[in-house]
Parts: sequence; structure tokens; C-alpha cells
Amino acid sequence: MEVAEKIKTQPIPKLIWALSAPAVLSLLLNALNTAIDGIFVAKSAGITALSAVTVSFGVILIIQALSLLIAAGASASISLKMGKSDKQGAEKIIGSACMLSILFSAAITIIGLLTIKPLLSLYGANADNMVYAKEYITVILSGSFFFVTAQSMNNCVKGMGYAKRAFLNSLSSVVTNTILDAVFIFVFKWGVFGAALSTVIGNCVCMLLAMQFLCSKKSAGNLKPSNINLSASKKIMSTGAPASITQFALSLVSLTFNHVAAFYGGNVGVAAYGIMYNTTMLVYMPIIGLGQGIQPIFGFNYSAGNYTRVRSTLKYSITCATIFAAGMFLVIELFSSQIISTFGGAGNKALMDMAVPGIRIFTLLLPAVGFQMISANYFQYIGKVKQSVVLSALRQLLLLIPFAILLPTVFEVTGIWIATPTADFISLIVTAIFVRQEVCVIHSQELGVNLVN
Repeated sequence: MEVAEKIKTQPIPKLIWALSAPAVLSLLLNALNTAIDGIFVAKSAGITALSAVTVSFGVILIIQALSLLIAAGASASISLKMGKSDKQGAEKIIGSACMLSILFSAAITIIGLLTIKPLLSLYGANADNMVYAKEYITVILSGSFFFVTAQSMNNCVKGMGYAKRAFLNSLSSVVTNTILDAVFIFVFKWGVFGAALSTVIGNCVCMLLAMQFLCSKKSAGNLKPSNINLSASKKIMSTGAPASITQFALSLVSLTFNHVAAFYGGNVGVAAYGIMYNTTMLVYMPIIGLGQGIQPIFGFNYSAGNYTRVRSTLKYSITCATIFAAGMFLVIELFSSQIISTFGGAGNKALMDMAVPGIRIFTLLLPAVGFQMISANYFQYIGKVKQSVVLSALRQLLLLIPFAILLPTVFEVTGIWIATPTADFISLIVTAIFVRQEVCVIHSQELGVNLVN
């Protein structure tokens, strides 16, 4: 059975897991890889080096935001084109995404390297960790071409319904990264430089595999230089805007938390935030993977007018994401001491005293995250950009950043951690309102289709 036919006819639960499992595993491995970077760096160079890597996350999130503008937009646009059996339109998206990747990565590298010191200072680097942070991010910026192009091309593969192939590409990247991490850090003693270099090489592997597949006869749509198209480029960026805004917002959140944590807790505070960030990423990434897996289901079926399948997919995916997030919340609450110890807290009483109670507060509304993320993905994937942008920007820009600044003035360090569940609670209410309205719209569309038939 062809991919498009499976997406339109296969039972929803089976289809969701078939398409999502590769993305879930891939992103979980990526999150584990980032976490392992932090663990390796902390154990080999100490808390100051870990705080430097944490500071660098903000800059990396900017790179991810720009790559998602292309990658998420291309993937969603390709799914919509393939749902209408428009192969030529899908190939224009692929060609344009490749061209945009080259342009964006060149700009990232040039601007980033020219402004590296003020950029790191902006994200909270200080006299203690600047050397580590500069060494780490210089390598990442120099290899941004591989990162951006790997993300965009692999998302094109996934957007056409080849989720398993996209997963194998990502898995190859993660395995390469993990092996080289151990070799560069513990054998060659390259520290943060080794951690960054292994990341760049891993992305290079993923990029080459994705491009090779898109140029082969196995792909339903091919990468061709002649398919670069201005209209397709605009469509890619407008569709990818919500995901990109979310990442930019995360970068601003990182900037805010780094400064506030440093002000109230010094390098220990920054390291504590880094541990919480890495831990929650292990929860977020599988949910993001689930969201990526259901993208072609939403795109194909919404374009084809199969609204019953759209509604069923939304309901089932939200349920799965919520159950997973709730389970991980319990794990974090019960084993917070062990988690902090694993990330370099063992033997550092100040870090343990700050991070153990902090992570329990930080993740208080973690069970609601799945509902929020899947809902924002849904609106993006069906082309309702305004709703997706609102939901994407609300939690990060309008709620989390102000709370992270204001609450510590009353509760000091504890206020930093309180900011996250407070923002999650308000965002949950707004998301529920949006989803309720959308379910009513889908129901009326279902009735309209049934009447026509």
C-alpha cells in the first residue's frame, strides 16, 4: 500500500505509532545525547563548564529556530501537497528548502562568529565560564550549515511520509555523536571543544543521508536544483513561522533564565537551570516526536476532507502525550535527587540543595505540556497559522519571561522555578478554549461532508 493511501485509510492508533515511533525515538535519542554532553562535560571539567554549555544553549536555540523556519515549514507544506497528489509542488518545496538552508546557514555562521563574545554575554556568560562557552559555540556556529541543512532535508523526507527513513538518518547522527563524544572528551581530552565537534559531525552524517535519499529513485519527490521557487520559499517560511517563533521564544526564555539564575544563584544557579532544562527536554522531545509523526496524518487528511480522521488523530495523540507527561512527572518527583546527582550534583551540596526542590517545582504542571504542544502542532499542520502562533508565543513570550523576572523579586531563587508552572497553568486554559472551538468546527465540517455524500 502506498504511503498516501495508508495515511488516508489505516486505523488511527496503528498509523500514529507507525509514523511517530521513529520520530519519538530519534528526538529522544537527541535529547539523551544533549544530556550526555552535559553529563560528560560536568564530570570532565566541572560545574563551571556545565554552566558554559547551558549558556550556549540560548545561541543554539537561535540556530534551531532559523532551521525550523525551513524544516517545519517544508515538512508541513510537503504533506499538504502530497495529500493532493501534487508531486511537482512537493518537489518545488524540497528544492526551495535546500536553497534556503544554504542562505540561512551562511548568515548564521558569518553573523554569529562576528558577534560571538557579545552574543554569549547577552545569554549570561561571565568571566568564569566565557572561555568554555566561546570554545563550544565557535565550533557549533562554524558547522551551522550541516545542522540547518540536515534538519530541513530530513524533515522533507519525513513530510513525504518516510518516517522510518528519517528516523534512521537521525539515529545515524546520534550514534555518531555519542561515540565521538566519548572519544573526543575522555580519550583525546578535548572537553567542550570535543562535545561541540562531535555534534557537528553527527549533523553532517544526517545531512548526507537525507540528501542521498531525496536524490534517489526511492523517494516520491526528488531534490533538484531546477525546483527552486520563490512562491514555494514564501510558503515554507510562513508555514514554519509558528515552530520558529516557539524556538526563538525558547531562546529568549533561556536568556532570561540564565541571567536571573546567575543573579540569584551564581554559576550554581545557571548549572541548576541547565540540569532542569536537560531533564525536561527528555520529556518534551518524545512529545515533539509524536507531534512530528502525526503531521502527515493531519496534512493529508485535512486536505482530502477526511475530518473524522483528523478529529480522531487529535484526540488520540493528546491522550497519549498527556499520559506520557504525567508518568514522567511522577518519575521526576520521586527520583529528583538521583537525577540531579547524575548530572554532576553528587558531591556538590550547594547544587543539590538548590536543584532538587527546584526541579520538583519546575515540573509541577508537566502533565499539561502534552496537550499544549500537540494542540499548537495541530493548528500549524492544517495551515491555521494565526492560532498556532498565538499558542506558541503565549507561554514563552507573554507569560514565562515576565514571570521569571517578577517572581524572583518576591521568592528569590524559588521564584525562578515557580515561573514555569504558573505560565503552564494560564497557557493550559487558553489552549483548552482554542481546542474546544476547533473541535466544534471539525464537527460541523464532518456533518457537511456527510450531507454531501
